[in-house]
Amino acid sequence: MPKKRATSRKREARRPEPESRRRKAPKKTEGGKQKAKSKTAESKKAESKKAESRKPKASKFDPLDLSKFPAESITQMERGICLACVWEVFTRHLKLAPKTALGEIKRYTPSLDELNSAAVARPYVAAQTHKEPCPYCRAASKWIARLPIYRIESGKATDALRRELVKSLSKKDDSFAVLEQKATQQHAFFEWLESISKQLDLDDPRWIRDVSRHYLSRKAPKVDWQAEFERAHSIRRSRRLEEGWETDSGRLFLAPMLFDELLLVQYLVSRSHRAGGLTWEGRYTLPELFYRLRHSGYLRSAEVEAASPGDALEQLLVHLSGGEGALRFYYIIDRRELLAGAKELKMGKAKATAR
Repeated sequence: MPKKRATSRKREARRPEPESRRRKAPKKTEGGKQKAKSKTAESKKAESKKAESRKPKASKFDPLDLSKFPAESITQMERGICLACVWEVFTRHLKLAPKTALGEIKRYTPSLDELNSAAVARPYVAAQTHKEPCPYCRAASKWIARLPIYRIESGKATDALRRELVKSLSKKDDSFAVLEQKATQQHAFFEWLESISKQLDLDDPRWIRDVSRHYLSRKAPKVDWQAEFERAHSIRRSRRLEEGWETDSGRLFLAPMLFDELLLVQYLVSRSHRAGGLTWEGRYTLPELFYRLRHSGYLRSAEVEAASPGDALEQLLVHLSGGEGALRFYYIIDRRELLAGAKELKMGKAKATAR
């Protein structure tokens, strides 16, 4: 009898549970689905906020408005300086007191050699990487202060505008510093020619129009050459103009000497690209261009009397650039972000970032 009861109990344990007693999984209602969607949306928003918080903050200082200045007389550049590196040098290596170190940082203004140096050395960082951690001490990007720099070339078209701009700058805490550099007109012309050449794609045929527009903007800055070139579908050498330029039916006519001067500039830009220099009239070697300019009378108008092409080119460069005539560059350095970073630079934070 006991054995039969045990087997009957095993059979009862093996019997499946009735469907009425089984627990059914609750079905998702429409309200539940909406709650799930709202939770996923909230999580996505939270992730996006975290990602935005990780992004470097944009500069809170507006750049200077230089729209009134001729574009060819303005050069804009930027330097980034790591305040944590500067703090480390002052406090650890030079053994300055924190208050003295902060005072030195607030009074700091880059020298002309530092502004014009092609190589970037500590504590400076490249303008493209100032939003990333410091490459030297790995400090956070918030300790890298931007130094926007505006270089203005002196001249009749810029001197009055520059004085007005300097007077309007904020004098609080010496937020802006103005440095002056002596140069020559020839030096300024060669720098302009080099910078324009770097911006052009000589494999694109449109570069000839671009370099011509840039040169005319430098030669006659009061004219809106951008608008004139947009309206003109062709640029030609005028047969009746003695000087200047005019437009007629979508064509820009230049006086013969001005047209030939553009040929010379086009040759100078493109002569190192391939054999000879490419111009509106085709590709010229130096002897061919020399013969072309002598035949048209341009050499006589530029008072070039050299008999050889090489000597003539040297005299033409003096004529184009202005030679050894005096000229000045004015550097306006925006120190506002540097001063703002110095205010936030406390001893504990600086030590933590420097490590």
